[in-house]
Amino acid sequence: MSFALTERLTRASVKNACCLTDFVPVRMADPTPQGLTLELSAYGFARAFCSRNGLTDKEAFFAKHQEIRQKFSNYGLSPAVVKARQLVFFPRLKDIVFADGEFSVNEPEEEYMRLFDNYRDLNPKDLKARHESYAHVADDCLEKMYADAFEAPDDLIHVTCSGYLAPSPVERMTAKKGWLRTTVTHSYHMGCYGAFPAIRMAHGFLASSHMGVTPPKERVDIVHTEILSAHRDAEELTAQNIITMTLFADGFIKYSAVTEDYLRNQGLSGLKVLAYNEHLLPDSADDMTWVPGPTRFHMSLSIMVPVVIKAAVKGFVEDLLHRAGLDFERERSRLYFAIHPGGPKIVEHIQSELKLDDDQVAMSKNVFFENGNMSSATVPHILKAIVEERSIPTGAHVVALGFGPGLTATGLVLEKI
Repeated sequence: MSFALTERLTRASVKNACCLTDFVPVRMADPTPQGLTLELSAYGFARAFCSRNGLTDKEAFFAKHQEIRQKFSNYGLSPAVVKARQLVFFPRLKDIVFADGEFSVNEPEEEYMRLFDNYRDLNPKDLKARHESYAHVADDCLEKMYADAFEAPDDLIHVTCSGYLAPSPVERMTAKKGWLRTTVTHSYHMGCYGAFPAIRMAHGFLASSHMGVTPPKERVDIVHTEILSAHRDAEELTAQNIITMTLFADGFIKYSAVTEDYLRNQGLSGLKVLAYNEHLLPDSADDMTWVPGPTRFHMSLSIMVPVVIKAAVKGFVEDLLHRAGLDFERERSRLYFAIHPGGPKIVEHIQSELKLDDDQVAMSKNVFFENGNMSSATVPHILKAIVEERSIPTGAHVVALGFGPGLTATGLVLEKI
């Protein structure tokens, strides 16, 4: 490699330092208390079962209701684990009435909010209808995110694993705003680790522009519209379905990947990307799946997922930090972690395996407790909390970790600036 090219690459890499900033979450529904979701879900399952099987007497319903409540108690995530979740496609508090030992629910006025033919039988609408419902919510979300935006981003990356449409809501929004020179990229179907490939793409877009491959770029926006509640049903009364129904939540967030020069010139705070790594974990392809079905996307989670992750995480983190020129054992006590909480035990397993203190994983645990698992939107919410946390000093190193289908392990080393 010539000296001139080496010098050019060095200048470009310094100038190209990619930073994450301006994390803006959006609420599309008030969070529903976890205890209420458990009670109402069990009641709905019991009502649907009795309706489908012609059981009309109160004694039969009461017996079935108690049986199903016990299953939700056994397998569902309790309010001690998750406080509340944003669930767009779940009855609003104002529409729920409890009287004489029975729930009644007023159906939404808007047709697109109805995932079932009616609230008694709970016969699900098909996947096409649910995607149309997804589109309404995603469109409204993007309108909120960009309500006051007049300057178009150079690129816009849309991340989701819960709704796929062409043209996408992001393409429709950019066209409506007249941002015809904004390049839209879709980063789909990667589930809980979805933020990481999107950040890698954004980093690449900024870097390639400063190498002269594309016009100069300063800002790439990343938006997450995860609407997992669009895939709820009342048909499969299995432990697996109860777990996923009480674990996952909807999540919406926008943030930007910018050059370090741009961040400092704008007086912003954020996280500078120092290193990235991603690879598959052995013998785990079937431990986590996410497959479209006739009425919804179907998820499976093996009990082996925490075991596989725990066995691999220390070596993965050591290698990840090495890429950033850092030694894990030397830096361990000074690191902060943004760990995707795929379930209530994932963060605890990783904390134990890496011998971390509670304050090093506090943000990961708190975001999960307050929101549940928002799939790809979860880690960006944790990063936002780290940026805003005054007790985490400027210059601190942050390790972000995510795991998803594959099983895929992915991570970032970041510096708070």
